[in-house]
Parts: sequence; C-alpha cells; structure tokens
Amino acid sequence: MGTYVVLSKLNSAGLKSILAKPERMAEVSAEISAMDGKVLDQWALLGEYDFVSLVSAADNAAIHRMAVEQSSSGRIRFTVLPAIDLPLFVRLLGQSTETTGPHPWQIRWPARIVRRALRERTITKHVVAACDPMTILGRENLDDFKGPAIFIGNHSSHLDSLVLHHALPEKVKSRLAFGAAADRWFLKGRKGYQKQGWYNSLALSSFPIRRGGGSATLNYAKWLIDKRWNVMIFPEGTRSTTGRMGKFKHGVSILALEKQVPVVPVFMEGLHALRPKGSTEAGRGPATAIIGKPIVFPPGATVPEATHMMFKAMEELRAKVHVPRSQPLAGSEAAGG
Repeated sequence: MGTYVVLSKLNSAGLKSILAKPERMAEVSAEISAMDGKVLDQWALLGEYDFVSLVSAADNAAIHRMAVEQSSSGRIRFTVLPAIDLPLFVRLLGQSTETTGPHPWQIRWPARIVRRALRERTITKHVVAACDPMTILGRENLDDFKGPAIFIGNHSSHLDSLVLHHALPEKVKSRLAFGAAADRWFLKGRKGYQKQGWYNSLALSSFPIRRGGGSATLNYAKWLIDKRWNVMIFPEGTRSTTGRMGKFKHGVSILALEKQVPVVPVFMEGLHALRPKGSTEAGRGPATAIIGKPIVFPPGATVPEATHMMFKAMEELRAKVHVPRSQPLAGSEAAGG
C-alpha cells in the first residue's frame, strides 16, 4: 500500500453541496474505503485548495481511479501527490537500492536441513504466540496433492506468510518457496544477519520479486516450478491496510498458465487484527487459515479470466470462515508445526 496526499478544490456547486450537507465529508471517506482505500487524516485549508487528505491506496492506479470516481460529479477537482514518511525518506537516502538474490542453493538438501531445524524459531513460535486458537481448515483438499503448484493467500498482515506456511502439510512446505518484495527483503547493506537476503532464502525459503519488473521477474519462479518446487505468491502484491482483499495482479495467472500448474487458494482470517501493516508487535487472538481446492484453469483460459477465477475462489473461502465465533468451524484441527 502507498500513501498519498490528496488536495481538493471545490467549485461553487461543490461548496453549496458541502454547506447544505457537511456530513458529506464523512461519506466521501466511506466511499474511498469501499474502493479499498483508507482516509488516514483530513484537514480543511485556507488558501488555493479547500481540503487536504492523507490517503492509503494499493498503488498509483488505484488512487487515481478513486480520484476519477470522486470527481465524476464535476463539483470537485483533485491533485494527487505520492508521499513517504520522513524517517523512511531519510533512511532511503543512505541506503543502496541494489538487491541480492535469488539464491538457487536454497532448494538443495543442506539448506533444507538447516531450514527445518530453524522452523521452530523462525515460524512456529511466532504463530503460536499470536494465534490463539489457530484453526486450520481444508487440509483434506491436499490429500492427493502431487505438485508443483502455486499457492496464493490474502495479504493483510506481517503474519501472513508464517501462518500460511504453518497451515500447509509437510509434503507441501518441505518444497515451498515464498516470493518476497526485493526492495524490502533483499536489499544490500542492511544491518543484522536476519535482514540479509541470503538469510531470508535460507531460513524462510524466500526469493526476490522485483515490483514493476515485468514478466522477467517471474523467471526464477518458473525455474523453481521446473524443479518441481511449489511457489507461494501474494497476488495483491502488497499488504492491505483495511483487511479487505485488494485487486489481484496478473503475475500469478501468467505463471500458472505458462507452466500449466494449478493454483491453491488459502484464505487467512483474523491476522489483520493481530498485526496489521505498520505495527511492530503482534497481538494475540483467534486466527483461521482455510485451504481451498486446487484451481485447474481450463484450456484456452485468458490471463484476466484466470485472475478472476482466483479472486472468486478466495472470496468463497472468505465467506466460509465469516461465521459467528460462538459456532464451531467444521473440520478444524489443531495447529501443528
């Protein structure tokens, strides 16, 4: 998710509308939230513009789509400015943008043995500490799983990749690699070995995905699939700040159709409340991971059609876990390492 400064200028009709109905400002915030954005703060201005809003949105296209929607009445004009917070800006000034990886050695037996030995420290303890209870549904959908496949999940929390890994059966996660943003997890020169790209590849089986890198950014994932490894990618591309699923990007569909492998959806419920984007500490509470049936795309399916099928499958899983917590979730099992 990106942060944007949105400057608003009302014309005379817009000013009359606000004067007649001041609560309209709150309605605008609700409309932006409905488009998977979030108004973080707002101020009225004395000067050339009438209002300034700090808005969180998935990307540049999403924020401009919101601006077009809001300005369709012709009563208001928007100027959108992408922004980053000052501490991050200062940090970026002294930080290299050069990235490391991928690391093909991560699929070899020595790395796999070390990764398995580290699992309690890197994954299990964090899931157990935060998720109480941790409910896992749908493992039976992988009873006949052979692989390779692409696993997808909704992305609303720092805990997502850990819980997704934790929820999968051993035959899957022993040969599972996670796509991670290269500009966050694989930057050169970060302090501390746990922030190094090689450590993420070793301990968490991550590999770098370069945002905006085009189809070439999928080359390593294709290589992994050729080696009969499963890959996990968040199709939203970044964490949601609202907890709702954002628009899926087409990378997973392109990869699945080219390599002719199924896609397995996994929806995770409750994690946004435990550790949302921007938080430094995890809370404690109930969480659910539900594994769907593998999606096999029909011959001739287009990329947009495949992306729509994935989004629909995730929405169906979401509907299954949105039940009153006083009712037990059928088919649940205790979380295991």
